[in-house]
Amino acid sequence: MSGAWAVCKRDVKAYFTTPVGYVVLGTFALICGLLFNASFLAYALATESPSTYDLAAVPDFEEYFFSPFLVGCASIMMFIGPLITMRLFAEEHNQGTAEMLFTFPLRERDIIAGKYAAGLAIILAQVGVLAVHVIIMSRYVPVEPTVLVFGLCAVFMMGSAIVSLGLFVSALCRSPITAATVTFGLFLVFFMVGYFGEDLSEDNPAPAAWSEEMRTVAGTAYSAYRTLITELPMQAHAETMAEGIFQPADIAYYVLFSAFFLFLTQQALAVRRWRA
Repeated sequence: MSGAWAVCKRDVKAYFTTPVGYVVLGTFALICGLLFNASFLAYALATESPSTYDLAAVPDFEEYFFSPFLVGCASIMMFIGPLITMRLFAEEHNQGTAEMLFTFPLRERDIIAGKYAAGLAIILAQVGVLAVHVIIMSRYVPVEPTVLVFGLCAVFMMGSAIVSLGLFVSALCRSPITAATVTFGLFLVFFMVGYFGEDLSEDNPAPAAWSEEMRTVAGTAYSAYRTLITELPMQAHAETMAEGIFQPADIAYYVLFSAFFLFLTQQALAVRRWRA
């Protein structure tokens, strides 16, 4: 653990001895601030005239404003995340310091754990930015404590999954720009898949002229495909948690997602060292 801690401290320090850390936090704070103001304005307008927005009554504050705001901030992490993860391994290779890092008496898992923890430290700082908005808001509008806690946890857990995927991509690339571009592309796919899944019908798409056996097989395959599409997006699981609803499946999704890509990162490093 001491080796992982040393790597973590080294990388966190590197974030703030260059403009990257300040750019990430500053950009996140700016976008979240604009999103907060826009969301609150939309809620105020909907409160004044619910019928104009096809609402039967005054919308619930937590459901209409607070939870979507937190999910929106978590989604922003998907697009700022590449700036955090691009330097974790790719910049080491780009600057020629990767070989020196791997010659230290450190196990691969200690290096991965240290770099992952450094990424989580930046995510935690971003959650701190959100906490400022939440603290200010809670002084004027009562919000259920469970919604506050689970909402911030949802943002952090989604950020942890983002870092794990970006860490894997960074381990595969030698250029930070390439790592950031590939990671951004993958996050965009995850983001768009969620909207695509919302339009998928629950009905069996197999033609009625097919035999019952063929329709059953097609329906089963389609159901599995639809479940994958609807459950795969990161933001889909954050939406439930941000409403203060605890579902073990949501927690398991982020834990397994992170563990899977950390495992792939270890395998990628092992292959690269073997080839060297």
